[in-house]
Amino acid sequence: MIVSTELAQTHFSEKLRNPSSLESRNRRNARRHNPSARRPAVAMQASLALAARFGTCVAGTFPLKRACRHPGALTPGRRPPSRRAAFASTADDSVGGGGSASATKASPEDTEGVSKRKGGKRDLAEAYGDIRAILTDPTRLVRAVASGKARGATPRWRRLEMRPVLLKKGGVKLQVVKYDERQAFTSNHAYAGEQRGARRDRRSGRRGGGKSDTGTSESAIKADASEAAEEALALGFGSWRVESVDAVTQVRVTKSGEAQWHQTGQLLANARGSRSGSDSGNSGSGMRVAVANVASHDREKPRLLSPSDPFLRAVGVSSADGSSIKASRRDKYKQVEEFVKLVKLAVEEAQTGGHLATPSRAAPARLVDLGCGNAYLTFGAFAHLSAERGAARELEEATPFHMEVVGVDIKRQSRETNTRVALDLGWDASCVFVEGTIADAEVAGAFATARETSEGRSAVDVVLALHACDTATDEALARAVRWRAPLTLVAPCCHHDLQVRMKRAAKAAEAGPPHPPLARHGILRERLGDVLTDAFRAHVLRLLGHRVDVTEWIGGEHTPRNTMIKAVRTNQRATRALWAEYDALVEDWGVTPRLAEMLAPELEEARAEAMRAEETV
Repeated sequence: MIVSTELAQTHFSEKLRNPSSLESRNRRNARRHNPSARRPAVAMQASLALAARFGTCVAGTFPLKRACRHPGALTPGRRPPSRRAAFASTADDSVGGGGSASATKASPEDTEGVSKRKGGKRDLAEAYGDIRAILTDPTRLVRAVASGKARGATPRWRRLEMRPVLLKKGGVKLQVVKYDERQAFTSNHAYAGEQRGARRDRRSGRRGGGKSDTGTSESAIKADASEAAEEALALGFGSWRVESVDAVTQVRVTKSGEAQWHQTGQLLANARGSRSGSDSGNSGSGMRVAVANVASHDREKPRLLSPSDPFLRAVGVSSADGSSIKASRRDKYKQVEEFVKLVKLAVEEAQTGGHLATPSRAAPARLVDLGCGNAYLTFGAFAHLSAERGAARELEEATPFHMEVVGVDIKRQSRETNTRVALDLGWDASCVFVEGTIADAEVAGAFATARETSEGRSAVDVVLALHACDTATDEALARAVRWRAPLTLVAPCCHHDLQVRMKRAAKAAEAGPPHPPLARHGILRERLGDVLTDAFRAHVLRLLGHRVDVTEWIGGEHTPRNTMIKAVRTNQRATRALWAEYDALVEDWGVTPRLAEMLAPELEEARAEAMRAEETV
């Protein structure tokens, strides 16, 4: 009997999904004109009634998820007045204590409250009215996005965004951003009660008086927030998402022209304080609005090195009060920031791979900046690494990153100035500067903590060189190899030495250069020399047991010398194939790179070891 009940419920639920269909209408007409055709329906009604009563008896043992709501299965006294009312009632509302369902018509109060519920269909004009109220209220609106298109509408814009912004001049405005297929158009509109001034034409740079694409003046089309909201709602978008401090509202225009309304609680990011909190100040007309939901028009970009860092003020990169970076030092600041970021990531990677030991107070890490100049990179690396690990120690009780830094530069003035800055910052015990060339400066004795290197331990842990000119980069790499430094990062500058060698080799060769079109034009020959120089450097480091990456570390708008060579010492022996590649490169271009000449003993020893290993295998 339980199975019969489920089958009957399934039969009538499928039948009642579309009661106005042509098939159902034909069956009703046939039963009306042919009395004998009613017998199956009467029998089915009796079966349903019996099944409903039986289901009530066994409900305690076999509870049914939903009770049958077909009118034919109910007693005449409990039948709903109409099929629509039967559909409106749910299983929880219609099942009585005796197991039979009951339904009543919705009261006027319930009908009136349908439009105020969290989800469902609403009148489109009414829904737009609620959206308009949020868009024109700067104390409620956080962000609104309109997209898609309603049925029969063709919006002019692909997407539209609206949000309140706080301008330095003009107070709080409603910012409208309209997107077409290629670009965005931004305009700011005054809220009710504010003075409407002439809007600046961003393309022409003029105020007012300009002509728009419709031929009207800019001052004429300058609309306030209410007019801008009306215009946006009239464009015919098919979907709206409005984020406010109270809720997130989503409206979709259906095919029938109604509004599918859905409202949820506020986003955590939008709940940044109550609207009764602190005010943003006078917007220009006496209207005071909440700070919680109004975004500043000037967004502060997160920086690795803050302009207020003491060392940036000390070296003259930021202003005296630390509020901003000097215009003449912005490129240098960007270079140092990106370089320091790469140093931090490289140090973490080397430590994770086991190539760089965790420093301690008794054995701090050693960092050398070769060709430090004004020590922008030297101070930046020390400040950021130590500050990052200090913050981690406070939060996670991690081991601090103890380190000592030595800067090398050939100029006496640089040494004296950098030493004075380190003393002023209180870093003179950990940051030391020496005078000398990159190739010959005494570095090991400059560190405050002595280190024993007899057991193969590296004399220096991290070697940096930012824009060391020409062969000075080769000298920095050679010293890093001899120090057995676990981590080396260099950003080469000019490459003249190899270009001169290539020119001489081309003249000496009877057949000329290996690829004449590449060396025929001066600019191509120069760039080819840059590429070959860095390719030789990377390959030589690989032959000597390093894992090498050559990348672009900063955009070309800040410096054209934006190639970074990162080498991590892994002590992995080079294969015979790698040596064959190096020999072929030397033979094809007829040159030996300067770095290979500096490291000739090391290369010879590495080659012999590689050949012996190959023969043993």
